[in-house]
This record gives sequence, C-alpha cells and structure tokens, in this order.
Amino acid sequence: MTSQTLPEWYGEAEFPAAPGNGRRGRRRAGAVVRRALASLGEALARELAGAQGPPASWLARVEPRAKIAGFMLLIFGTTFLHGLAPLGAVFASVAVVSLAGGLGARRLARVWLGVPLFSLAIILPATLSPITPGPPLLTLWRLAPGARLGPWALPEAIAVTGSGVEVAARFLLRSTDCVMLAFVLVATSDHAALLAGLRRLGMPRAFGMVLAMMQRYLAVLLRSAEEIHLAKLSRTIAAGGLRNEQRWVAAGVGNLFRRTRLLAEEVHEAMLSRGYDGEVRVAAAGSVRPTDLLFAAAAAAFMAAMLAADRLV
Repeated sequence: MTSQTLPEWYGEAEFPAAPGNGRRGRRRAGAVVRRALASLGEALARELAGAQGPPASWLARVEPRAKIAGFMLLIFGTTFLHGLAPLGAVFASVAVVSLAGGLGARRLARVWLGVPLFSLAIILPATLSPITPGPPLLTLWRLAPGARLGPWALPEAIAVTGSGVEVAARFLLRSTDCVMLAFVLVATSDHAALLAGLRRLGMPRAFGMVLAMMQRYLAVLLRSAEEIHLAKLSRTIAAGGLRNEQRWVAAGVGNLFRRTRLLAEEVHEAMLSRGYDGEVRVAAAGSVRPTDLLFAAAAAAFMAAMLAADRLV
C-alpha cells in the first residue's frame, strides 16, 4: 500500500498566491485588513446589542430628555464651527467628559481610530492642489508644461497644499466630534430609555418603531454578512480576478437582502400575532430634576462659548 503524502504548500503558513495574483505580502496585507474589519464589526455588533450596557456614572443618571436636548445642541452647534482651535477644544472636552462619565479608553479608541480613517478616505482628495489651491507643502507629481487630459488642461505639478490640509483637518475634527458626541449619548443611556425620551420629545411614531427595530436586528444582519464572507473565505484557496470578486460581492449583497426581507416579514407577522397596533409602548415619564436642567444649560453655555470663540478666531 503506497503512503499518502501531503503537498508542500499544505504545510506553509499561508497558501501560495496564484500566478498573476500578486505576492504573499499582498495576501498578508489583505489578512490584516480582514482582521481589522472583523474586529470593527464585532465592536459595532456589541454596541448595537447593548452587551456592555451604560456605565454606572453621573452621566448615565441624567434624565433622557435633558441628555438628548444637551447633546443635540452640542452636535448641532459643532457643525457651525470652522476654526481648528474650537473644534479641538470640543474634542478634548468630550474626551474628558466621556472618561469622567465611565466610558473606558478602549471603547473611545474605537471612535478615535475608526472615524478619522473613514473620514480621511473621503476628504483626502481635497488636500491636492487641483481641488484646493494654495501654497504647496509636498509635491507629488510634476507634469510636462501644457499637459492635458482630454478637454481639461492639467497643472504643471500636483501637490498637497496647506489650504487642503486645513480643510481636511477641519473635516476630520468636525466629523470626529459629532460622532463622539452621538456615541457618548448612546453609550451612556439605556436603549429603551433613549427611544422613550425621543418619543416624548415629539419623534413621530413610525420613526420610533424603525429605530427600535434597527437597534434590535442590525447586529443580527451584521452577523449574517460576516457569516457569508466567512463561508466564502473558507472555500477559497487562491484569490480570483477582480470581476469574479465583484460578482461574488453582488451575489452576497443580494443574498443578504433576501435574508433581510424574509426576517422583516417573519418579525412583522409575529408582532401582529401578539397584538401590535403600530404604537411603541414606553414606560411612564420620569420627572426632570434641577440637575438635569443644569446639564442641558451647561451644554448650551459651552456651545455658545465655542461659537463665540470661533467668531473671534
């Protein structure tokens, strides 16, 4: 009886890349990206599912309506700030309040790292001289004089400009501040109490129902998307071409849409069978204490001071 031997590639740390698909370094880089996305997806699922719950702190004890009003004022006011110094002051203040409110540095780091990366991918072209003219800081490409791209004349050099960097920094700080404020509001509040507070502040009934169902089942759909991707990776030895990957992504999106529609129909039928009439039932409204009004007033005063400082700068 002949002995069976395994091929050499089976004992390697990673499968070899197929001809024409790049080197092993690209596969390792892809693995790092997949692990980062998986960690981000797991963190998002935990936040949506409320696995950690609000911390036992003074910020969690603020009445939901007062907390919503205060944070909405801060978020709305931040969108009107233009100076980097006021935006940086908002960032530092929110970080201090978050840490004092019981949110750990690891939970905040997900916002500090994730939001700027996605924002940078959006705003990076604005740093280039063809989009935002200004004094050049770093020349990337030099083109021949009179170069054209079809009917458009190209500049002699494409560089990163100081004005573009300022625009990008303003966008990164503003988006990070707004996301951090929204994250602190959600992370320091019970989800049911937060939705009840929004409902008492006049949010339409349909919006409340959509938000409640989204918060409950978005983590389930996120897990389904991860399972589809994991099933594909477990059956793949060598990466395919770009068109094959695009077809697979389109098929995965369609499969996830079918799952989402089926789940929505089943949940709706189950709700109707249990007497659902379209109204979100909330607990009895608690009284707003003077400390809650003080929190909302402090948020309004802080934002007024930031807006005044922004005008002076």
